[in-house]
Amino acid sequence: MSFFDAVASAFRRYFDFSGRSSRSEFWWFFLFCVLLYMLTFSLTINELGQIDELSPRVFLPKVLTSWLGLAFILTTIPSISLSVRRFHDINMSGWWYVALQIVPSLLSQLMLIFSFISFMTLFIFLYFMCVEGGGDNQYGSNPLRKD
Repeated sequence: MSFFDAVASAFRRYFDFSGRSSRSEFWWFFLFCVLLYMLTFSLTINELGQIDELSPRVFLPKVLTSWLGLAFILTTIPSISLSVRRFHDINMSGWWYVALQIVPSLLSQLMLIFSFISFMTLFIFLYFMCVEGGGDNQYGSNPLRKD
């Protein structure tokens, strides 16, 4: 799958949490998000002002209403749905996304040890995103197979 096909597929399947997605689709969309965030951050940096001077109550609305915030809002759901489909590709439940990304992020706010655990689960998540999908499984046929 090419870069543009992967980006188009991710947005076309915005709320599709079923089926499977290939590694190339995931990583091309990941690259698209990184490039988009870098571009929008460069457009936003002057609007944000001095970060040290802003309280979170002022800073968060400023970021979310900036170009960077818009990019983040537009790519969050496709990133989650694509990750769930990647878990399906390696024959794992999409609930692993919740276990490896959402729960550790929430728990890291409670105690320092959970911050370390959250950091470690990031690498476990990245490992699973790199694992090659096999043949047909309970979530559908192999997305790389040409029919």
